[in-house]
Amino acid sequence: MIARISLAALVAVAVTAPVVAQDAGSRQTREYIQAAGESDTFETMEAYSALAESKDPQVDAFAREMIRDHGETSRKLREAAASAGLMPPAMAVGAGQSPFLASLQSARGREFDKTYWQQQALAHRSALIVTQRYAASGDTAAIRQAAVAAIPIIRKHLAIAEQMRSKVENGS
Repeated sequence: MIARISLAALVAVAVTAPVVAQDAGSRQTREYIQAAGESDTFETMEAYSALAESKDPQVDAFAREMIRDHGETSRKLREAAASAGLMPPAMAVGAGQSPFLASLQSARGREFDKTYWQQQALAHRSALIVTQRYAASGDTAAIRQAAVAAIPIIRKHLAIAEQMRSKVENGS
């Protein structure tokens, strides 16, 4: 129940996040650019926290993958925005994501790992919903292409995070 409420909250924040004032692009496109930038930043910041705190080699490997992959999706989104004449995303953690990051950063040991996997599953579920929505109906071709390209990456991350979340929660 908490995960459903939290997922709904993350999706609502991602879809209604404040947008930097821009002249070009539809509201839908500006909101997607901002939400995707915040998602990449959040997942990257959590990954750096995981590298600093976790002793689990699986967390370490996943965190390194997050930094690499979200660096790449961020780069592609910035390039797509530039080619469409739009402002690039502000690479910052969203207001709705800040409490999650703070919660993770205050956890230690096994609780850190459990929280990391839970939050990564939740964040990737939210990112997948927002990205699939824009890929299906976005009105700016370059941004839509960046969203389409991000979907398999997000799905892969979600599958790993869900598998590890389940493993940690079941004490395996």
